[in-house]
Amino acid sequence: MAMLVTDKALYPDLIRNFEEFHKVYLPEDLLKFQGKWGDDSDYSNYRTIEDLLENLTEDDLYKPHTVTVDIKDIFSSEKSLGGCDRPLWTITNQSAINKQLESLNRHKKYCSRSAQTLSAMLRPHPTKEGLWQVVKFIGSNRLAMKLFANGGRSTRVLILVYFHEPGLPQKEYIKREAELHTTDAGDRSGQNEEQKFASGFRAQRPNEVYAYEHLKKHEFNYKGIMQQEGVEGSENWISIRSLQGIKDGRGNGIFKKYGEKYVDRAFETTKRIALEITKEEVLGASPIESFSLMNHIFTQYGKTQSSIKPLFTPQELEDFLIKFFEEGNRDSVFGKKVLMINDLSKTGSVKDIAYICGHTFWPEIVKYWMSINGKQIGFSTDCYAIQKFLDFCSDKHLKKELRSIVA
Repeated sequence: MAMLVTDKALYPDLIRNFEEFHKVYLPEDLLKFQGKWGDDSDYSNYRTIEDLLENLTEDDLYKPHTVTVDIKDIFSSEKSLGGCDRPLWTITNQSAINKQLESLNRHKKYCSRSAQTLSAMLRPHPTKEGLWQVVKFIGSNRLAMKLFANGGRSTRVLILVYFHEPGLPQKEYIKREAELHTTDAGDRSGQNEEQKFASGFRAQRPNEVYAYEHLKKHEFNYKGIMQQEGVEGSENWISIRSLQGIKDGRGNGIFKKYGEKYVDRAFETTKRIALEITKEEVLGASPIESFSLMNHIFTQYGKTQSSIKPLFTPQELEDFLIKFFEEGNRDSVFGKKVLMINDLSKTGSVKDIAYICGHTFWPEIVKYWMSINGKQIGFSTDCYAIQKFLDFCSDKHLKKELRSIVA
């Protein structure tokens, strides 16, 4: 006879939803919700998880089953522990909590018709046959709402459960749950970039894996994921605030727009400036895109379309950027200048990367080119590289101003 394990987590990525809810909400906190909402759920016509396991057959292991489960017996794979779900976020994030309370207020109850069915996998005990644990991968918000509606009391919920294959490593169970969680997450606005990336990476989806490996290669962290993966020394790496353009994977996003080798150079230059000059520990994605554009244009194109030599070699462009930021943070009798890499970030009013670069690096980049090449005349809008640069400005109003800046 198979049995449910409910007294402790069988794997280190798992937490018990009921227990964590009561760590956040003490009995006195729940008093204000007492009797505020009803709960119309009646699952008496459904089979219980206990009955399923007590009468488990070989065929049952390969079929989905809709059963009722006591909330106190449900576990979730927590992202901060290397898992794929977000149970802690749903009970600590104010935006998530507000949405839960709004739903309860709108229905004036926990509405079983709206809640429908949660989803979970049954993970086997790692060493003992016949023991299983319910690991929910869809429904964290609904568990919180049901606990609110019942004053923190554990009640039964309706869950569609599947059985994992016994004998697999923990990472494989997380991967399979993450794939199901990610498929669901793609259709839910409640998931933010961090949560979607984490669940996609745990599911070993190609785009998220590529983005992760790219960050790791250049020693950049994102929301602590490197520590979660046990990457040695990663706690000292620069963190990137957003994966905009990076999370799309090989051949997409900024890799498609600018070329992988130019993005690689951008990462390395950004890291060097941050470590040696600005000492920034957290960076946005826009500066990396800015340096990618600069590399893509000025180490690829020359003064004319037929030019064999680009305006800058990769080393010359990096030297310019280093010297530019050194000058931007130089002490003088008039006080210390402060120029940060994050000054290249998009703002609410300006999101065009080409404009941000032009506004930041002109006319200094032209003066630097004249200096290292011993020229008396620089380059302007008749230069082929500048024409290609202007092509990247998609805002027609900013493009006119950018053209004046680089002229």
